[in-house]
Amino acid sequence: MRDVALFICLLASFAGSAADLPVIVRSTPAMPVVQLRSAGKIDLKIVPECSALWASPSMPGVFWTLSDSGNKPVIVPIHADGSPLTSPKGMWSSVAIKGATNVDWEAMTGDQEGNMIVGDVGNNVSRRKELAFYLFKEPKLGDAAVVDFRKVTFAWPDQTAFPDPELAHDCEAMFLLHGKLYLLTKHRRDTLTDLWRADIPAAGAHAVLTKLARFDAGGMVTDACLSPEQGRLAILTYRNVWVFELPIAGEDFFHGRALYAPLSPPMLSWQIEGCSWLDRETLLVGSEQGDLYRIPLKDLQETK
Repeated sequence: MRDVALFICLLASFAGSAADLPVIVRSTPAMPVVQLRSAGKIDLKIVPECSALWASPSMPGVFWTLSDSGNKPVIVPIHADGSPLTSPKGMWSSVAIKGATNVDWEAMTGDQEGNMIVGDVGNNVSRRKELAFYLFKEPKLGDAAVVDFRKVTFAWPDQTAFPDPELAHDCEAMFLLHGKLYLLTKHRRDTLTDLWRADIPAAGAHAVLTKLARFDAGGMVTDACLSPEQGRLAILTYRNVWVFELPIAGEDFFHGRALYAPLSPPMLSWQIEGCSWLDRETLLVGSEQGDLYRIPLKDLQETK
């Protein structure tokens, strides 16, 4: 009995230390706001609300996107200007994830081998007690559906109230690095984001999450993506964008060389929630209203 009590105390201590992680703050430069201008348009009939972007590793110039809660469980391939793809069968407008449920799909990522993950991780008012990842192989040109997928569920280890009064357990950003899945939370009462690692078991249906860091992003984080060479991480908020040089090893993602820019999207297309790399020097950003923006890295400045 004493051992059980000690184990419970250790768990409580770990939860408390994770919640009290020091906030990493980077000094941002005084610089002009980057005005975003549309460089493409997504068909809103196909993608009602662009909530994520991920560059296809097998089809250069193709990007996968999806819509969030209330929409169909489908992923959509587009060109960088928003135009749809064609296959030998005709227009390739979407791929259904057969048997999946879109409670609130808000993120997607994958690796260079074509392993894709869709994150059913949206949690606007922090009421959800169970969230999920859908894991599957990237569809081939012309595929109408994915039928072979794996669903892995998870819960936020430090959430004890539903809804959470701090509204700090929403998520719209994830990335896959060296075979490990990472999440960045979207807070609604402050500008912080928590970095979590989600360990996907080789067998079983539940992921284990570990909180790694807390960063002041200066806005609500809406997406994240790795550069083609996997050496840089871009983090998007409604207000700004960050690009971090990643360490060769380890998970200290916020202390390396970093670039930054404040952003100003058009008033009627301000919900920028998708981010991917167009090439090594350019980011592609999408809004829920269907506009696609290009952000050259030369428009960003170094932070301290």
